[in-house]
Amino acid sequence: MVGRLGAGPRRGGRLVVDQTSAGAAPGDLDTGFSSDGKVTTDVGTVDAGRAVAVQSDGKIVVAGYAQMSGTYAFLVVRYSSDGSLDTSFSGDGVQTIDIGSGHDLAYAVALQSDGKVVVGGVTGFGGANSDMAIARLTSAGELDTTFSTDGVETVGFGSGDDVVAGLTVGSSGEIVVAGYGSNGSNFDVAVARLTSAGVLDTSFSGDGKVLVPVGSGADYGNAVAVAADGDILVAGSSHNGSDDDVAVVRLTSAGALDTSFSGDGKATVAIGSGDDLARAVVVAADGGVVVAGTADVAGGSTTEDVAVVRLTSAGALDTSFSGDGKATVAVGSGDDEGRGLAVLDDGRIVVVGESHNGSDDDVAVVRLTSAGALDTSFSGDGKVTVAVGAAADAGHAVAVSSSGQLVVVGSSAGAGDDDVAVVVLVGTSVPGPPTGLSATAGAWQVVLAWTAPASDGDSAITGYRIQKSADGTTWTDVVADTGSTATGYTVTGLVEGVESSFRVSAINGRGVGPASGVVAGTPQGLPGAPSGLIVVPGPWRASMVWTAPSSSGGAPVTSYAVEVSTDGGGVWSTVTPSTGSADTSYLASGLDAGIAHRFRVSARTSVGIGPASPSVEVTPYRTPAPPTGLVAEATAAGQVLRWSAPVDTGGSPILRYMVSVVGVDGAVTRWLETSGPVTEASLVGLPVGSTLSLFVEAVNAAGTSPASAVTDVTIVPLVSTTTVTTTTTSTTVTPTTTTSTTVA
Repeated sequence: MVGRLGAGPRRGGRLVVDQTSAGAAPGDLDTGFSSDGKVTTDVGTVDAGRAVAVQSDGKIVVAGYAQMSGTYAFLVVRYSSDGSLDTSFSGDGVQTIDIGSGHDLAYAVALQSDGKVVVGGVTGFGGANSDMAIARLTSAGELDTTFSTDGVETVGFGSGDDVVAGLTVGSSGEIVVAGYGSNGSNFDVAVARLTSAGVLDTSFSGDGKVLVPVGSGADYGNAVAVAADGDILVAGSSHNGSDDDVAVVRLTSAGALDTSFSGDGKATVAIGSGDDLARAVVVAADGGVVVAGTADVAGGSTTEDVAVVRLTSAGALDTSFSGDGKATVAVGSGDDEGRGLAVLDDGRIVVVGESHNGSDDDVAVVRLTSAGALDTSFSGDGKVTVAVGAAADAGHAVAVSSSGQLVVVGSSAGAGDDDVAVVVLVGTSVPGPPTGLSATAGAWQVVLAWTAPASDGDSAITGYRIQKSADGTTWTDVVADTGSTATGYTVTGLVEGVESSFRVSAINGRGVGPASGVVAGTPQGLPGAPSGLIVVPGPWRASMVWTAPSSSGGAPVTSYAVEVSTDGGGVWSTVTPSTGSADTSYLASGLDAGIAHRFRVSARTSVGIGPASPSVEVTPYRTPAPPTGLVAEATAAGQVLRWSAPVDTGGSPILRYMVSVVGVDGAVTRWLETSGPVTEASLVGLPVGSTLSLFVEAVNAAGTSPASAVTDVTIVPLVSTTTVTTTTTSTTVTPTTTTSTTVA
């Protein structure tokens, strides 16, 4: 029989990032949830939440039991993400399921990928022979008749009581339940696997179920998890003859004990001197096994503490955890119980339960680091207690929402009976503000840089929000989420010379943190083209001057780039990428003389390099070739020395010539320089009959040419018409010593 009893909507808070209370820190009650982080739901006479799962849309599914007309029924409650009862689930958010004539209690819940809800527990509890009970509801909260024809399946192991305490759904839809079953005299760990259709899976242990004795006394399974390799881990307790120890059983996917785990598939751990037990189990990302529960550390009446044990995948105590693989936490001055467990992505461990406050119990939440120490980033000391009602409160299970909240379910003793209790704590908070924000102007862009927040809110930063404002008041997103942990971003497409303000906020799984301080930036443009380029050729060089651009683009010109082309402007190469100063002149040296060179200049600022100036073409020059045809001729006025200009002037006009005399000892003496580019010189006034060895050199702006051939000249008397022929040697003499200086 399925019954519904609405409890009326109760106000709650969203489990999405934009509802996080400002300034909330890990361990705080999430005041965005029901204004105080707590919700209770009254369904029957005595109600309790025993298991919880959070849907991807933030809705919370709680399984437990409600006392209806004297007997208990399975109870499933679904809350909207704002904490109110979800009326799309069973009409009022509440579904109760009567399976048999006795008490039916649900202790476990899991969600299928299609949104269906699988609940496990016990039917006929308190009678002579109770059975495991598994029910499946549609996403709308109705019994799913495709599951075991009526939505409910029961599994019995023996003539005694059989109970589901833990449940999980596999990737193929198979349902694994674990708890304890009767072996005829006491209890053993019990595991069963059902197909997605709700029938026992006979590929598991031949008949779909298996009983595992651990010790000589009663053994209980309280929780189940499935490893990546398909192995099944069950955690609970085993009696050692005098008290209980934590027990962990590992089965293969076929239902056999996995002997690679602790040698026989079973591991027991004694923590204190009294009873120790595990009530929850999680397979960690590295394959290790984490169990949580309670340890009686001193064997007394008020010495129970929250306990966590970490085993390796091989079943040995993991000594990297708390030194010996075991950790206990005293929350209050009385007994403390650990019941629910979650392992965060970064390996931190959350355990929920209850702690005695001196008069009654409060919900207790403990967070440990992955190394087993109290996580002081959580509520300052790693421990939180929450009083929900005026009397005893207990936490039984915990789930982590997609935005990092810790959703704890349990029970709260109200004025007349117990109610389902849901407590939401901030598991992670939004990050703090980034610091040190700076803005560097660029070409139609601003480059932002900052330092990551000092606090990431206990959740890794995943990106940053970049905003800009024209007036410092109205802000718009440049990018809502960079999706990167990089602490820099270039804002492009800005208008040159128009100032904007910028701010940055960090994002983690919890949401968007507060903004950084504000910084202003004014985008710049590239400089304009220089003008008025003048290029003056020189010997193997070119001297350039120009006028700076009329617009620098907003940043000062720091230097200029000079380019040259020797094919008329088809291909350009860099003479210098930077002249090194803002001076508007440059000397390009080491050029090939006689080849036309086209030059252009571009201005450079901190933003970049602007367009080039119009180009100017010049041809660098070199020293001329030697003069030729040196002869002496007699004229009526006296002898005249004549020669021919160089065939190649070096690209620069001949300025003058220099005539030198080679003495008999080889010494060279500069005799005369012409006053211009004339190609003759008078020999009048020299002693008649004397003989001179002469050569001539041409001078242009680049310097002095090589010497002409040396010619011997004999001075003759004046004649009116006779021409005296000189004798020329057959070799060219290059003087080695000269009294002249090169005229540049």
